[in-house]
Amino acid sequence: MPFSSPAKNKVPEGHTSEPPAMYNWLPTPIMQHSCGHNFLNAVTCLNFLDYHTAQQPDSSLEMGLSSVTQTVLVTTVVTAVTVVGAFIYKKWKQVKIPSNWERVGSVKKLHLYPLKSGHRVELQRAEVTEVGIKQTQDDEKAFQLRDRVLVVYGAKDNEFRTARTYPKMVFIDVSVHDENHFAIDAPTMRTLYVKIPSREDSKVANVKWWQDERVQAIDCGDEAASWFSRYIIERDSGLRLGYNDASQKRDITKAHAKLLDYYKNLSNKSTGLFADLTSVSLVNQHSVNDLNKRVGNSDITVEQFRHNIVVDGPDLQPYDEDTWDWIKIGDNVILRNVKDCTRCILTTIDPENGIRHPDREPLKTLEQYRKHSGPEKSPRLGNNLEVTRTGFISIGDPVYIARYETK
Repeated sequence: MPFSSPAKNKVPEGHTSEPPAMYNWLPTPIMQHSCGHNFLNAVTCLNFLDYHTAQQPDSSLEMGLSSVTQTVLVTTVVTAVTVVGAFIYKKWKQVKIPSNWERVGSVKKLHLYPLKSGHRVELQRAEVTEVGIKQTQDDEKAFQLRDRVLVVYGAKDNEFRTARTYPKMVFIDVSVHDENHFAIDAPTMRTLYVKIPSREDSKVANVKWWQDERVQAIDCGDEAASWFSRYIIERDSGLRLGYNDASQKRDITKAHAKLLDYYKNLSNKSTGLFADLTSVSLVNQHSVNDLNKRVGNSDITVEQFRHNIVVDGPDLQPYDEDTWDWIKIGDNVILRNVKDCTRCILTTIDPENGIRHPDREPLKTLEQYRKHSGPEKSPRLGNNLEVTRTGFISIGDPVYIARYETK
């Protein structure tokens, strides 16, 4: 005799269909609805089984509930429990932003690099967004440049290109022409005006990144492709220019699995636009000063490391930034150190003249005493940061680090 299931949403005596109060902590109504919905599905299934188990012998239950039905019910329960558990674990894992801060210095320089491997834009004030620093309307009212918003990539292999291979890229300047166009300049080249492309009317390329990661870039058209090809490789074609509209967050879970395993606070949320990895980078001026002393008769500049934020202060010691965890700048912006900044051959190129150091300095010296023990093996200098709280920062703003109470 077939079962007659309980009325919809009717709960047998002794059970409840209301999600427990644990869902009150979920940060958005969508999460609350999703988690609560799955919880109610699980309750309904469990109540369904319990209702019929209580009213029929085991043999009848076995006859009435086919193996398929039982499998569906059990799968629903397991899925619901998994979803609930994932939300609970995510909430538990979240780290509370510190409330106690200690001042360590101030912001000395702010640098933005609109083109990956291009020339820097020096800022007095910047907006710190989740994907990197950005010009403010005080600098450009029409359109604000973002850090690493443009990238050069191969027309055939879609692989990104940098000054590591083509040092003359450090001379390329990017500015805002109007609300719809970039202005791009380089020595011996006419000014290129690039219309800011959109996904609706332009090709979207999956640019090949480190460790075979793919980063989406909106192609800037044939005129830009020809200009960059002629300047960088002295050919009519071969390179393309890509733009990042900041609408797609990068997924590093597969390509950078080793880094994610080593750096426990690194995640997809940490990523920038066309930065190597994270959205913001920082260095301590005293660390660069110490490196210069070790190189000897050296004029290595902080600009060779292409960081966004340079911190200075009378009480700072070289490499203090190695131990920083949470960082606060000014009144609002909060960053977290999620990865050591490992250095490459690009540091050996002088950003003012494009000449590579004949002795591979400062990389050669860094390799002698700053070799990293992690998966990258390269020497380290500076920090890769994740933006936890957005806002505005200016040169001269105080820089704080989290101060933990000792018991």
